[in-house]
Amino acid sequence: MRKNNSIAGSTCARTASFVCAVGCLALFSLFALSAAAQRTGQGWVWQNPLPQGNPLSSIHFARDKRSGIAVGTDNTILRTKNGGFVWEIRRSPLDVNFAGAFVKDERNAVIVGARGTILYSTNGGDDWKAATHDGRDHLSGVVLAGDAMTTGWAVGTYGRILNTADGGVTWTEQKSETTDHLVHVAAYSDKFAVAVGSNGTIVSTRDGGAEWTRSSPCGSSAMNGVAVISNEAAVAIGNSGCLARTDDGGISWQRIPIINRSDMLSIAFSGAEFGSVTDSNGLVWLTADGGKMWLPFNVRTNPRLASIHFADGFTGWAVGENGLILRTDDSGYSWQRLSEGGREDINDLAFLNDSLGVAAGSNGRIWITNDEGRMWLPVISNTRSNLNAIHFFDGQKGWIVGANGTILRTINGGASWGPGISGTTDELLGVHFLTDRIGFAVGAGGLILKTTTAGAYWEKIVSGSSAWLEDIEFIDDMTGVAVGDNGTILVTKDGGNVWSLIRTNVKDNLYSVSFNSESHGFAVGAGGIVLKTEDGGLSWQDMESPITSNLFAVSAAGRNSAIAVGERGVVLVTENGGTDWKIQGNLTGKVMQAIVYRGGRNVWIAGRGGAILKRTEQLAPSGIAEPRIPPSLRSIPRIRPAPRTPLFTVTDDGDIPAAVPPKDNN
Repeated sequence: MRKNNSIAGSTCARTASFVCAVGCLALFSLFALSAAAQRTGQGWVWQNPLPQGNPLSSIHFARDKRSGIAVGTDNTILRTKNGGFVWEIRRSPLDVNFAGAFVKDERNAVIVGARGTILYSTNGGDDWKAATHDGRDHLSGVVLAGDAMTTGWAVGTYGRILNTADGGVTWTEQKSETTDHLVHVAAYSDKFAVAVGSNGTIVSTRDGGAEWTRSSPCGSSAMNGVAVISNEAAVAIGNSGCLARTDDGGISWQRIPIINRSDMLSIAFSGAEFGSVTDSNGLVWLTADGGKMWLPFNVRTNPRLASIHFADGFTGWAVGENGLILRTDDSGYSWQRLSEGGREDINDLAFLNDSLGVAAGSNGRIWITNDEGRMWLPVISNTRSNLNAIHFFDGQKGWIVGANGTILRTINGGASWGPGISGTTDELLGVHFLTDRIGFAVGAGGLILKTTTAGAYWEKIVSGSSAWLEDIEFIDDMTGVAVGDNGTILVTKDGGNVWSLIRTNVKDNLYSVSFNSESHGFAVGAGGIVLKTEDGGLSWQDMESPITSNLFAVSAAGRNSAIAVGERGVVLVTENGGTDWKIQGNLTGKVMQAIVYRGGRNVWIAGRGGAILKRTEQLAPSGIAEPRIPPSLRSIPRIRPAPRTPLFTVTDDGDIPAAVPPKDNN
């Protein structure tokens, strides 16, 4: 079983955080805070996507169309002053998931999130202060209304409705007449407001919240969004293609027929006639008659957009998974990307030195960098197969393996890639080369492949195991270790010709192995398991791990240092040879699947949704070990890597086109 599939259920809540924005799923993500305490974010910087890659749940702009706030998981707050073409990452005094945002003007804004969090800013988002109220329910939506925009509401779990009369500084509770979770709220004035939530619930008020009336026009389907478009009219959206409209202030609702059974995620109107809705299939639906008729429009790559907002009939913004931010200037008929970088999963990462790196991942994507990762350039791979593992022998020659028996080779440091002939269509998950010509790959069903032709042709080697093998590393020219599912550990002592099964009491899947000397190494896997060997892999002991999350990659450096990464953005560090492991703070809860550790600040981690982060502060005092390949095995001298750029430029990577800011926005 591949690591990318084995955690599908356990990571759904993380990767869907606020992105699905569907009833209780949107609220469930607010509860997923078990790792939040470690996410202080100090010492890390986002390299891809930019400005950051955490899921975004809400976006809102002031009427000037320049001042905007976007919020999301893992304490994410973004601020723009020029319509979204440049974003700054801001930090709050708390560490929670944020779900709703409202921008009053260029200086004043309110955001809400988990554990009853309400923050307000009076200086354009530079600083945030905690608002005063007594509730601790998770809050998902916020709105300010009225001519002065001092009256407003925030809604959340168990029917919680809070009201403010001073622009968000202080809040008091109002009785909502429901215990269903409320996920979104909208208002037309300081009197008329509507909130929606789980179990088909819609509650509305026409007297400023003194009384709320409950309706369920969509049955028990979760409601996900609402737009109030006049003193009497509002449109609500929900799961299974449900749209409903009221023309009498919420007293009665009528279903709107639409040829769509997908979940409707977010809704926004500019005026009483023009509106937009996003759905779970990545479509944007437009109306020009107040919501009576809707037409679908495709957004390239079909992203799941969790929040949409229009400042007028032409200019709008949307946000969603993997930090995606979009803008439209033609009423939603076409969209351009304000965020930068790839969003395909990154399955492995390699650095040739402290500046030159290569990343590979889903759908055949390869990126290279020559500036420590500040910019990642896409490279043509000529495959759509998922790419799972990378290995470089020197500054020129490297290999990537992946699904469907895919093997790629480079002789120019990753600037271009060509295929090798593996002779199999099985999944390949790990690769390691002893010389520039001799290498091994491992994969599904105990598969071990060997090449003596620099990866051009490969032959099968008997492994003696049917377990999926996830990783392989050679300690020297004769000794190699492969790890895989159900605690499988294979060792060779004759250069890979014969492999022996090492008996352990471990039944957990092992996903990665790394050695920091000819005898000392680590293996990590499911359930936070960490194994250590002191005899070159012949015996292993189970080390105490402070977590139970799956670990997908480990990198050992120096004599005593190692780092492991995995689910929920966890980063584990040991500086005493594995006796103790400490959790290192991180900026994200996204699944991390790859790590490069070159000592000190030269640490990169990567994973789902294109996430790449680099360490900016000292992580461990130990240096890195020198390459362990014996000089006698080198058929050519080691080549000092030189800066690389793609040999063939990727002119269209299939993503949403990037937005070009007007001259007056620069």
